[in-house]
Amino acid sequence: MRIDIWSDVVCPWCWIGKRRLQAGIALLGRDAPDIEIHWHPFLLDPDADATPVPLRDALAVKFGGAERVAQMLAQTQATARAEGLPFDFDRGQVRVTTLPAHRLMALAAREGDVDTVGEALFHAHFAEGRNVADVEVLVEAGVAGGLDVDRVRRFLASDAGEAEVQDRVAQAQAMGIRAVPTFVIDGRLAVQGAQPPEAIADALRQAMRSATPVAPSAPACGPSGCD
Repeated sequence: MRIDIWSDVVCPWCWIGKRRLQAGIALLGRDAPDIEIHWHPFLLDPDADATPVPLRDALAVKFGGAERVAQMLAQTQATARAEGLPFDFDRGQVRVTTLPAHRLMALAAREGDVDTVGEALFHAHFAEGRNVADVEVLVEAGVAGGLDVDRVRRFLASDAGEAEVQDRVAQAQAMGIRAVPTFVIDGRLAVQGAQPPEAIADALRQAMRSATPVAPSAPACGPSGCD
């Protein structure tokens, strides 16, 4: 079974959704098929650049004030921690472009362990408050995924992979993907949002039976923010 995942490394529900997908697969037990996962880029904030802006400030402008943002982040953090994820929105997260991170993940998909690179980037942003557009943060993530340090530095210093990422982002838009995480199972079933593990397991079972399940709505992130 192939699962294509559209995601962004600064989307909290994408990390939560990744954990729930793993839990959903585990619920299948011995019935779980061999699964091949492919990661695809989604730019939640395509207008962001490499200049770091305090995340809380950026969100306050978008959502109407610091109090509202504090409530949103607290709720998301509580949900993530219930899944065993070390979210800490008091670590000074920043708003930056994630284009270099997606370029690195595309490189890792070809030459290393893309899952480990993605996990390292999620952890850097949500648990440590590090700048995921910073070269050193990206290099560390690449090395964690088995990439050669000099290879990563040369790659990031060029514009290699940028057109590929932009093409894949455009492909997602053409497919009607407007929020992440979006999981596409065997190219025929789209499941959007951080579904509970039980719902994911049910979708996988139905996909194995060649049915067309309809998954319930679940929290996701889009250009206008996260549910």
